[in-house]
Amino acid sequence: MSTENYPLQTPPRLTGLNPETKRSLTESELAHELALMCRTAALAVAPYILAARTKLDAATTETKSDFHDPVTPFDRGAETAISALLGYFVPGSYKLGEEHGEEILPGGAPADLPEEVLFEDPGFHVDARSLASRVKWIVDPIDGTANFAAGFIYFGTSIAAQLDGKTVAAAITLPYTDEVFWANDTNGWIERAGTFYELKSGNIPGEKTITEEGEAVLLTYFPTSSEVRKFPALATKGHADLVHAFRAVRRPGAAAIDLAQVAAGRAGALFATRVKPWDVAAGAHLVTVSGGHVDLRDLGEGELAGMQPAIAATSAGLQSQTLKDLLDKVEAEYR
Repeated sequence: MSTENYPLQTPPRLTGLNPETKRSLTESELAHELALMCRTAALAVAPYILAARTKLDAATTETKSDFHDPVTPFDRGAETAISALLGYFVPGSYKLGEEHGEEILPGGAPADLPEEVLFEDPGFHVDARSLASRVKWIVDPIDGTANFAAGFIYFGTSIAAQLDGKTVAAAITLPYTDEVFWANDTNGWIERAGTFYELKSGNIPGEKTITEEGEAVLLTYFPTSSEVRKFPALATKGHADLVHAFRAVRRPGAAAIDLAQVAAGRAGALFATRVKPWDVAAGAHLVTVSGGHVDLRDLGEGELAGMQPAIAATSAGLQSQTLKDLLDKVEAEYR
């Protein structure tokens, strides 16, 4: 269950440590600086994405791999702005993004940002700015593009930060609800209109923690259209198993945001196959920090290794044998 009814009396630190401090930061301090960078960049592009809704029409929406995979100029514009900000924060850092792929961010003061991008320099610590190749960002500028293009308000921005190959920070925004879910290496928060709540699902005093599948809402994207064609028997049986095991099954259309909902305890679980790293990197970190469980499998091989993960995630207190068994079966099909 969600902890949102219990606002924190002491909010997390929201500004960078004094850059003039002449000492090296601890790993935890670095993780929090990176979390603030994720939060700052994701929040900066939220007004731009909201304003873009009034400029969308059929002519501005294209497709990538097929008609199930739309993209708009605003996906690309948001990622360009995010890259400029993250490169300014950590020059020489590496970024993997949905729209522009892999690139090294050169740094320098952000220039030519859209007027709707709201950015104020938080003054991050000089050590954090000098991390360079130790940092990798994983960015989805608009998680839920099909929703965004259709006028459905369930979309946002997802940014994860890795330090030396380990995810230590993340932020996911929902512009229409004015929410941001974010975390450093050990703690997470839900932030709404200046109020902060602990991101720790299943921990409300006096309320029952969800421990059974039959009590949980499942968010899922299984089976995909290609899986229906490739292994129809497993696709049909697997979906039937999910429908029978969980209280309700939903397909909202934005996996990163879905994982934030699991971390918050609003949904009990997520199951998705053949997604992308930017769909799950930030959300999986939020689930882990909140006390939930994440089972992440790589379904890609060769050049696609690491680029086609499958994931089963559950909120704190819930461990799902149904999801584990189905994940095992799907993995076997791809092998």
